[in-house]
Amino acid sequence: MLVKDLMQTQVVSVTSEARVENVLRTLQRRGIRHLPVIDGGKLTGFISDRDVKQAMTSAALSADPRDRERIVERLTAGQIMTRTVVTIGPMFGVEDAGRIMVMRKISALPVVEGDRLVGIVTETDLLDLFVRALGVLEPSSRVEVVLGEGAPLGAAVQAVEATGARVTSVMTLRDLGGRREILLRLGTIDPRPAVRALEAAGCSVRDFRGQA
Repeated sequence: MLVKDLMQTQVVSVTSEARVENVLRTLQRRGIRHLPVIDGGKLTGFISDRDVKQAMTSAALSADPRDRERIVERLTAGQIMTRTVVTIGPMFGVEDAGRIMVMRKISALPVVEGDRLVGIVTETDLLDLFVRALGVLEPSSRVEVVLGEGAPLGAAVQAVEATGARVTSVMTLRDLGGRREILLRLGTIDPRPAVRALEAAGCSVRDFRGQA
């Protein structure tokens, strides 16, 4: 899946001249946590709700009590926005977006073509994709299997499917001890026949459970 398939295209934005109080109201009213800053059709900055609250608090605490309200009122998006914005293109894979967000410790990623903003990807979008990929929104079951080194993944899947259970998703990873694990999501709420088949095929089933 590409970024363009996941990104939100109806993006709320502000200009650098927007008053910070208005920026905060926009964030709260829309129920969002990030706002791109657009000037002349180009992405020039990025603001989070944390940036807004920290800026307003800092301005209020650092000013003379008689001037606090005036100073806060004059704060603009351009004064508090992040100018060096981490972005991604729409034709990158969603895994690239996830890697960038984890490595940079950011929770939203503007999607651009040149200087033009075409969308945004947030951690919520990635979490939603992860949940859908695992199939947990539908009646199903999960089976965790530890594979021996060099053991074929296909053999585990074939053992499950031979019981008539439908494999809806497969995820592979390494545990803390370096062992290879697979997480199977099955289209049934009773995984016990599949578990017996896996064990008969020599697989080590670590955990299994069904959900209606």
